[in-house]
Parts: sequence; C-alpha cells; structure tokens
Amino acid sequence: MGKRPVRFDLADISQQAVGASLIAGGLLIPGDVWVIAAGMSLMQAVGAVALALALTYVALYTAVERRDPAAERSVAGLPLRFLSTIAIAIATSLLFVALYGLPVEGTHSTIETTKAVLVATFFTVLVAAAADAAVE
Repeated sequence: MGKRPVRFDLADISQQAVGASLIAGGLLIPGDVWVIAAGMSLMQAVGAVALALALTYVALYTAVERRDPAAERSVAGLPLRFLSTIAIAIATSLLFVALYGLPVEGTHSTIETTKAVLVATFFTVLVAAAADAAVE
C-alpha cells in the first residue's frame, strides 16, 4: 500500500514560525546583515532569495518522502505549505525589524532596509523549511 500523504496543519505553521524566529533575531539585531545588505545590489538580494526559495521547495518536498506537492492544497498552482513557509519567513524578518526598532530610516534607506530583510529572508526561509521538515 502507498504511504499516506502528510497533512499540512497548524503545527506545521508553528514549526515554521519558531524556525524563522530563531534565525531572524540572530541576523537582524546585530549589525552584520545590514553591512552585507549595504554591499549588495537589490538584484543580488532578490537573486539570493530566489535561490533560497528553490532550496526551500527542495527541502520541503524531498526531505520528507510522504510529501507530495501535487496532493497538497495549492494557491495559484503552488503548494500551501511552500507559500506559508515563504510568508512566515518574510513576516518574521519584517516583524523583527519593526519590533526591535531596527533602522528602517535614518542611517539606512528604504532600499537598504529592503535588502537587509531580503538577506535575512534567505536564511529564515531555509530554517523555517528545515524546522517544518525535521518535525513530522
């Protein structure tokens, strides 16, 4: 008999949020990610996130054999688990910027802040996916 597909539920969202939060604070609160972001172009930051999204998809759907993206609920053809991982990673990065009053303006421009959030999102999305995949 075939294996039953893994169901996506609130526990998965919680795992993603915890994973993303663990890394977001460590990246955004110290100044390192801001220095990295200042040296990158916006296209480099977007490219890094595109790479992270591809790796996230692979992590979510190859690390756990029973996950079948075609069998999951989808939005615009993309699996809901994948979309929630992305949304949680970006939201967590933005939340840390807002919550801790990290430099959104003043010494950093809006573009620099966007790049810093994108750099942090590169890591938060991967850790969120790893946390989701690790706890079945």
